[in-house]
Amino acid sequence: MEYDIQINNGVEAFGTAGQKTITVNESVKTVDAKFLAHYISLHNPTIPQQTAESVLANFVECAAELMAQGNAIQLKNGQDVAMRLYPDIHIKGGNINLERAKQLDPSVTEITAENAGLLVQKAGVTVRAYAEVEQKFTDMLLAQGASVTASGKVTEKAAVQRKGSDGQQGGGEGGGSTDPNE
Repeated sequence: MEYDIQINNGVEAFGTAGQKTITVNESVKTVDAKFLAHYISLHNPTIPQQTAESVLANFVECAAELMAQGNAIQLKNGQDVAMRLYPDIHIKGGNINLERAKQLDPSVTEITAENAGLLVQKAGVTVRAYAEVEQKFTDMLLAQGASVTASGKVTEKAAVQRKGSDGQQGGGEGGGSTDPNE
C-alpha cells in the first residue's frame, strides 16, 4: 500500500492559519464490481464470477431500500461485524443550543422535553447513507501483511481562509471543514 504526504498551512476558522502540519493520505487504485466478483469467485469457486457480479450490482440498490425502511445492514466475517451501513440522521444546521432555539422560536427561554420536538421540527433533519468499519475489518486488513510505503508524492496545500475573509469563500483543500454536520 502507498501513501502521499501533504503539508497543510492551517485553517483560519480554527485559529491555525500559518501553522504547518504534515498529514498522509492513502494512494489507492479503485477496483470495480467485475474485479471484486473475480476475487469472490477465486475465494469460493462454487460462486461463478457472473453470479457474484450480479449480486454486487444489486447490493447498493437493495441496501438503500432497506435503509430507507429504517434498517442497518451488518456485513460479517464469521460472527464478527466487519462493516455496518445505516441511515445517519442529524439536525439541519447542527445541534440546537439555547441561542439557536431562541432563533427558531423567540418564545423559548430554556430547552425542555416539551419543546425539543417542536424545535427539531422547525430546524428540520437531514439523512445520509453512512458506513462504519469495525475493528474486525481493520484486523483482517492488517493480517494480510501488506507493507506501507511512501509514494514519493508531496503536496503543499494553501491555508483555508474563513468565509468572507478578504472576499474569499474558502482557500483550498485539505484543511478540514467548519461544517458541524461533517
